[in-house]
Amino acid sequence: MDLLEDPKGDRQVNKIPTPPHKPLSQELLFIDEKPNWKLLKDHLFKEGRITKNQIMKIVEMCNYYLKNEGNVIYVDDPLTVVGDIHGQYYDLMKVLQMGGDPDQGKYV
Repeated sequence: MDLLEDPKGDRQVNKIPTPPHKPLSQELLFIDEKPNWKLLKDHLFKEGRITKNQIMKIVEMCNYYLKNEGNVIYVDDPLTVVGDIHGQYYDLMKVLQMGGDPDQGKYV
């Protein structure tokens, strides 16, 4: 992943890595038409960006599943229930850190 350089040498906090220079490629972001959530999580945590087309594809996929999901679902425990995080990405990262890997558990 290309990282931005500091051409002026004026970064206030040199200990923090520079963000990725380019958005994720379509080939890396989507595997078998599904978003590679682990790569996306790491990329966004580093303040990386994705393209408008990529975010629209993810939003459309979420919209499809949410529209087709019932308003009452039955799930077996154990599971992690998450409230509204108001779109706060780093709050979501903390929830995943505390609740565990989504591949290994269930989230509602």
